[in-house]
Amino acid sequence: MPILTIKYRNFNASASADDDAFARQKVRMSSLSLPIQKLTLCGYSVVLREHGSGSSAVIPDHLLIEIDGLTTQQVNNVSPPKTHNGQDYILNHHIPLPLSSDLTTIQFGMGGLDFEINKRLDREFFIHIKKFDANHNVISMTTSTNSSGQVAVDHVILYFNYNFVGNF
Repeated sequence: MPILTIKYRNFNASASADDDAFARQKVRMSSLSLPIQKLTLCGYSVVLREHGSGSSAVIPDHLLIEIDGLTTQQVNNVSPPKTHNGQDYILNHHIPLPLSSDLTTIQFGMGGLDFEINKRLDREFFIHIKKFDANHNVISMTTSTNSSGQVAVDHVILYFNYNFVGNF
């Protein structure tokens, strides 16, 4: 079965605090476009960076991945309100990726998260790496570290199997 990998890489070399500018990135496929009926997430790899060997890394329990054209229609997350008995629900359509308590998480052998595409996947699209903050808001993942334990995403690779049928 063919494979499609999508890689995000953190370009924040100057330790800028503008996470929105670096957590969202345009990616480009090696082919001009790809006719796909169904994509199946079969694995992922997440590597985080810490400030220094002496700091105590604060690692989120999962990341939220937004991919243009994939996550808006076919992923529905059910969440509690931000406050007890409140109506302030967090509505999102991101792919949740659980993380280990280490700086590197590699997960394969998943049962499969399927996305019905039934079209040509554009050569260029955006991927956005997000997380929940302490107030349960969805924000861009941190792209710089600090001495208080804040970790930064270094890179994320998503592995998909896909069905290729004709050229649409």
